[in-house]
Amino acid sequence: MAKGWVRLAVLCVCVFLLTGCWDRRELEERTSVLAIAVDMVEGHEGLYRLTVQIPIPLKIAGSSGQGGGGNADAVKIMSVTGRTILDANKNLQIRLNQKLFLGHTRVLAVSEEVARKGIHDIMDTFRREPQIRRLLWPIVVKGEAATLLKFKPQLGQIPVVFLMDLIENGAKMGTIPDQTLGDYFSQTSNKAMQPFLNYVEASATEVRWRGVAVFSNHKMVGALNDVQSWSFLQLRNEERGGDVIIPLPGTNNGYVTFRPHFVKTRLDLKRSKNKGVHAAMFSCQLEGDIVEVTAVMKMPPKEFIRQMQRLIKKEMDRRAKKADSPAAKRVQQRRIEAWTRAPGAPLPGLLAKA
Repeated sequence: MAKGWVRLAVLCVCVFLLTGCWDRRELEERTSVLAIAVDMVEGHEGLYRLTVQIPIPLKIAGSSGQGGGGNADAVKIMSVTGRTILDANKNLQIRLNQKLFLGHTRVLAVSEEVARKGIHDIMDTFRREPQIRRLLWPIVVKGEAATLLKFKPQLGQIPVVFLMDLIENGAKMGTIPDQTLGDYFSQTSNKAMQPFLNYVEASATEVRWRGVAVFSNHKMVGALNDVQSWSFLQLRNEERGGDVIIPLPGTNNGYVTFRPHFVKTRLDLKRSKNKGVHAAMFSCQLEGDIVEVTAVMKMPPKEFIRQMQRLIKKEMDRRAKKADSPAAKRVQQRRIEAWTRAPGAPLPGLLAKA
């Protein structure tokens, strides 16, 4: 009798473990969004235009063993307007026969106009949306953000996938910052830091990385070009940045190309006794290879190396000073003021490491 009760109890436990997904939804019953673009509606203050890129699985090359369609057929571009992001999202949903799904969204593009007016309300909306992944890339687009979703790459079928590969490969090589939505949230939550986002320009057939957009209090205050951004990456993230091309003195159009491989930085903080006077000194050590010399240098190898070291150091100093743009100075001044209000805290700033 006792064995029977034991068997019944085990059976009941197994039945409870066999629960199913009562609220499941098939993939075919969802409309997945790969990318979102946010622009201002011209002539209507405070009205957003939300543009989304939706893939069409049956028309993507290779699906169901078929060749698929062209770039224009692989995705669907839809635009709606709204007073807020959720209002625009609601207006988009009523135009679709399936439920919107944002779990596969990889890119959030905002126009420079929107970024300069402020993106706090936009980011707050996506921060509260549980479907949004923190690994997606927020990007500032020069001009209209929807252009980033509409361009037709020659080397890919889906524009967003092409853009994802561009950023991922740049991040692996240390030339493009891997700045995700989660990084933006972490940096805005830290009073000692201000965020930055990748800054791109898109046309009808291509997209180009232009540098980084600098933010203060959720508003874009300026941008660093590609060369300035490489110095910024070396000082803040210890990334290698791009190749350094330096004119060779005493030659006719001679150049040397230096490719950094390893970067190590040190930040020295100084606080003066005089109120309001502070200083931060970055020391950056680079190791790399000389990959190209376009002139004949008639000198011993040791002297050649010493001369190259002097040239590279001088060039890197010049680039680091150029990275101290007016936009960076405005952010730095705000961070220094915050440090003054909180004695003993590390000196914050645009170039302060996380």
